[in-house]
Amino acid sequence: MKKQNLKRIITAGLIVTGILTIAPSAKAEYTPNTTNLCYTKGTSLIMVLKLINEKLHHFDNNDASPSELVNNNSDSNNIFDQSIEQAVGEAIKSRNQKYYYMGEVATEGHIILEVEEKDDLVKAYTISSFGYFGFENGIFTIVSGSGAIPTVITFSKNANNEYSLLEYKEPIDGDDCLDSTKKMFPERLWNRVLSGNDLVYSKLVESQKSQAEEYLRKIGRTAQVNPNYVERKLPDINVSASNKLFSELTKYDSLLNDCPYWIGSRERIENGIRIVYETSQSKSSDGYDLITFKKSKADGTIIEERIYKIVGSEPELQQ
Repeated sequence: MKKQNLKRIITAGLIVTGILTIAPSAKAEYTPNTTNLCYTKGTSLIMVLKLINEKLHHFDNNDASPSELVNNNSDSNNIFDQSIEQAVGEAIKSRNQKYYYMGEVATEGHIILEVEEKDDLVKAYTISSFGYFGFENGIFTIVSGSGAIPTVITFSKNANNEYSLLEYKEPIDGDDCLDSTKKMFPERLWNRVLSGNDLVYSKLVESQKSQAEEYLRKIGRTAQVNPNYVERKLPDINVSASNKLFSELTKYDSLLNDCPYWIGSRERIENGIRIVYETSQSKSSDGYDLITFKKSKADGTIIEERIYKIVGSEPELQQ
């Protein structure tokens, strides 16, 4: 069964599930303007995000990841304005969405601890989080994502306030995570980065939830939005039969792989059409358990279906 890629959702997240209260020492006044956030790989432009009147618009892009180039240390005044807030948010989504099990909409949460600007380089010290939302059992919930991760994002900025992403840096996983974090952040920020504070972590989650709610408004759908774990009921069948159905047969049958491993449903947008994958359990007329895997359109039209009869430890395909 395809597993969700929950990269560091626990290990890295627990290290910095919160930060001490953050109060920027300076805040620049913001005047709406036009800003481009440009992602490059080598010398090739791969993505441009133009900020026009506080709204981001996507322009030419291809399927490449932002490059990680330089690590600059500078010492300058902090700058906090709306354009850098949106640039950081978009960088988090663009950088992370290829590394997680894909959901219906990508969301992010971040807190900027400090911004250093020197010449044409802008470095943002942040706590960031990422989450893909999707429908599970009719609830719009996080299907993959990260915890709160200390992240240093470096941009170059030209005279026209055009930002190019130079580096997106996270701590090393495992035993070296703490030391790696300290090397990334100046000592004056260590307490904010490493001190646990559930309130700050909840702000990151709330930001993701708000973006998910906005997405639902745009598509005109009403649903519960839950950024936490959605309760799942597993099939009540023989363990060996369950392992064969949800571990072995899924390797050879894409329908079984796409359907949930729990009793319930998940949704996906495929070629612009909303598809519902559902797994259900019932009884046959002779008293055996039946596990049904079904792919259908949102209007209930069945596209594909498999029914397995559980006979002892063996799942037997009925249709």
